[in-house]
Amino acid sequence: MTTFTTLYADLTPRATVRRLLRSRPGRFLAAYLEMTLAMVVGMGLFGAVWDSVWPRLTERPDAMALTMAFDMTLGMAAWMWVRRHAARHIAEMSGVMVLPFLVLLCPYWLGVLPGDALLTWGHVAMFALMAAYLAWRPHTSSTTAALTRTLTRKGHSPSSRAARISSVLLVGGAGLAVAGGILHPHDEPPNSHAAVFTEYAHSTDWVWVHDVQFVSAALVVAGFLLLGRALQRLGSAPALVRLGDAAAAATVALIAVNMAVDGIALKRAVDAWAAALPEDRASRFATTEAVRWLEWGVNSFFTILLGLTLLMFAAALLRSGHLGSRVRLAGVAGALAGGLLILNGLAVGAHGFEPDALPRVASGLYIVMALGIPPLDRAIMAAATTRSPASTDTLVPR
Repeated sequence: MTTFTTLYADLTPRATVRRLLRSRPGRFLAAYLEMTLAMVVGMGLFGAVWDSVWPRLTERPDAMALTMAFDMTLGMAAWMWVRRHAARHIAEMSGVMVLPFLVLLCPYWLGVLPGDALLTWGHVAMFALMAAYLAWRPHTSSTTAALTRTLTRKGHSPSSRAARISSVLLVGGAGLAVAGGILHPHDEPPNSHAAVFTEYAHSTDWVWVHDVQFVSAALVVAGFLLLGRALQRLGSAPALVRLGDAAAAATVALIAVNMAVDGIALKRAVDAWAAALPEDRASRFATTEAVRWLEWGVNSFFTILLGLTLLMFAAALLRSGHLGSRVRLAGVAGALAGGLLILNGLAVGAHGFEPDALPRVASGLYIVMALGIPPLDRAIMAAATTRSPASTDTLVPR
């Protein structure tokens, strides 16, 4: 086969797309879509938090406008921080997004502007001003070119896979937990005890389903411990890593207690209640409820501890944020997931197992965190090639 090299060899569709993305209009459009996506994610994420913590917050149009502006601004600012934008640029963009709502609130409070118009024109002005700001100040962020050059030198092969194995364990544990949740009986409302106890009594695979759930938790804890080893090799926040290890050990211990209460004690109590004579059913039901309430307590504390574990390792990842955007994103996602888990644990202790969006949102953020961990292996490899591997801060100028 004969190949030809001509002056038009770069006019392939792929090359054309690359040129368009590198042009100023292409960079503007990519930045605008990137910021919009971050705003939507922030609105959905923090909106779920407000719905759980303060359900009636957004009943008034002005409260809804301020809440949505805050949620979108926080999501956008977090993403700009992950992308290593200057603090001044983040503050300017945040001001641009909030300004339209603050201006329109005055005529709304004076009775001149209706609530629907406040929300509609506030969003229109916000997106218009955001476009104007991006056109005036092109989308740029600091880079880690020195580290990239170090990591891409030919002949290097990873000398450490602790972070990658940690990521696999964390995601695998999450997947196994989802499978365990699907297999667990869940047709009845969890706080309708008579109905849910009847459903549990008819379960024939109860014990091994809870064994699966315990294995999933053990995989997650093992993933955190390996993440700690990778962070220690980088010299990143040793105190936070030690606290994270301690919290992870306490978490898996409490999960074992929770599985013993839920997977064995509750099942035996439910079966005894279902098989009891009519005159004994009331006392058996009271005993089964007591076991259920014990499960509330243990589940609440292990969820809070899991959230604290996430916060410790997320803080350590943020201390290593100079290693790249993926590491910074992993730290932000882990911190948000840890905070949501703590809120969920407090809610379980107060109200039991009510349907709530917080665990699902936290699980999604947790997976984002896990997928951002593997670049630590390349940083460990790069640190091993330097003359002074005791500190990775010299790899990339801050």
